Amino acid sequence: MNHSVLSAGLLLCTGVAAVAAPANKKKPNVIVILTDDQGSIDVNCYGAKDLTTPNMDKLAKTGIKFTQFYVAAPVCSPSRASMLTGMNPHAAGLPGNASSQEGSSGMPTDRVTIAEVMKQAGYATAHIGKWHVGYTPETMPLGQGFDYSFGHMGGCIDNYSHFFYWNGPNRHDLWENGKEVYREGEYFGDLMEQKAKDYIENHQDEPFFMYYAINMPHYPLQPKAKWREHYKDLDMPRRDYAAFVSTVDDHIGQLINKLEELKMRDNTIIIFQSDHGHSTEVRTFGGGGSAGPFRGCKFSLFEGGIRVPAIISWPGRLPQNEERHQMAFNIDWLPTIAEYCGIKELPEGVEGHSLSRVIEKKKESPHQLFFWKSGPGWAVRKGDWKLIGYPQDPSNETKLDFDKDLLFLVNLKMDSTEMTNLATQYPEKVEELKNDYLNWEYASPEDIPTKRLQIKHKANGKKVTIESAPHAKYKANGAASLVDGETGTRFFSDGFWLGFEGNDLVATIDMGKTEVINEISVGSIQDAESWIFFPEYIEVAWSADGKQYSKPVRKMVEPLKSAGQKSIRRIALQQEDINARFLKVTVKSYGKVPVWHSGKGGKAWLFVDEIAIQ
Repeated sequence: MNHSVLSAGLLLCTGVAAVAAPANKKKPNVIVILTDDQGSIDVNCYGAKDLTTPNMDKLAKTGIKFTQFYVAAPVCSPSRASMLTGMNPHAAGLPGNASSQEGSSGMPTDRVTIAEVMKQAGYATAHIGKWHVGYTPETMPLGQGFDYSFGHMGGCIDNYSHFFYWNGPNRHDLWENGKEVYREGEYFGDLMEQKAKDYIENHQDEPFFMYYAINMPHYPLQPKAKWREHYKDLDMPRRDYAAFVSTVDDHIGQLINKLEELKMRDNTIIIFQSDHGHSTEVRTFGGGGSAGPFRGCKFSLFEGGIRVPAIISWPGRLPQNEERHQMAFNIDWLPTIAEYCGIKELPEGVEGHSLSRVIEKKKESPHQLFFWKSGPGWAVRKGDWKLIGYPQDPSNETKLDFDKDLLFLVNLKMDSTEMTNLATQYPEKVEELKNDYLNWEYASPEDIPTKRLQIKHKANGKKVTIESAPHAKYKANGAASLVDGETGTRFFSDGFWLGFEGNDLVATIDMGKTEVINEISVGSIQDAESWIFFPEYIEVAWSADGKQYSKPVRKMVEPLKSAGQKSIRRIALQQEDINARFLKVTVKSYGKVPVWHSGKGGKAWLFVDEIAIQ
């Protein structure tokens, strides 16, 4: 990190109190507890009836519980980057997940983190737990303002071996102060807990800021044995997920106990929240978490993906056992903490606002308008109204109609379940919110949904075979979807695209008889945040009998070298008067994520829709 940026970039922020705490009082310690993939209501005090979470509940009883608290992204890395910087993920420079591969960069080093702000104010700073914001020395915690760091740098690890097993080759991921350490067989939750307690004890005579990023209940679901026994009568996947949540609760309880033992609790601000909604991925057995009355989950811009449990507790200063229903965001913690710690200046570009007036005086939310952009999907909330473009709901509570629900309007005061699309009833509100979104710095006119194209061409309904199967999650209607006359939307998981992870598409089309052909076009999509790229090229060979093929003709594809750029193209190869019955079309994947991308070296995705023959 170029730390000169911090001093040069600090500006007076009107959202921070001009008067610090009295000089004779010791500065408060600050602990930010971030859980991973915890559902919107998966704490007793948020409505869960089948969980045991006494320590999370204790934080609520000794503090303020938010009922409309949001994260700026429904996935790990961008949510964390926004919390650390007080900026939306695009401004923070990490709109998508960082790679879990060592040597891959993440959030740009010129972004100023809360750790750097606190460090300049005289605080000791510690990161303990999950990072997932960069995996190079300069983008790991010690390069981003933390004096001390212990944990894993990628998205997840096995909690006993500390290996990342989900995108081979398997690799060890446990680090302390920038050096790899080995603690085989020791439970990672216990290791985190001990490191946190040791840090508190060793820094009890000086103010400290601790980012305690617990990697649970994110998969793999590896709860403590006593909690497996406790929940043995619950059905899977709720059983293991619930046991993991209570395991997390135990670790939080031990942290609170340590503060109380050292008589530090009254002067320690504890902030608790989840990084986004619960996962329904296959690696978590398809679910386990709950958003309660809310629709959606992780990866979704419905409430279940972005509305999270959030609590601030400071017994020596703030109200206790109260709720706040005002809209608040994870980008607000940086200015809120700064105000309570007597820090008058914030980094340039901070978008969050101090929540002190909401917390202490029950004033209205400092936010009336907020924007999200995640992959091709986006959302805007204005007061009680919310508009989602290209909505997705991996929880599959109800099916979305990708032709009718491309723009999804709700009024959260009228119906927070988001089950009914009001877009056709309130077209003027749709236009208002759409225009608000387009005025946002990170919006693009291309983000506005358009209906899927219907293409009539010579191969409609013809026989087609492919040499390698698409990924099971993105198989559309199989090979037949390549010639059904319907294109996909800008949303790669809309069910109309074939997705290939690291593989090429090689399709052979039997026209049934000899045809005169002049153009072959292929639909493709790029969404670099999701590691999806246009093909390197398309190649076509033709044959009269399906055995002897012509020399292939190739069309190179101009790449987009922007991590945030999303686009759809129809790539056309023109050749005058081909007489053929059979066409072999190769769409060449890059195979590996390009070197300019933060995920370089990982498997690149290729998405293809209609192959049109004219």
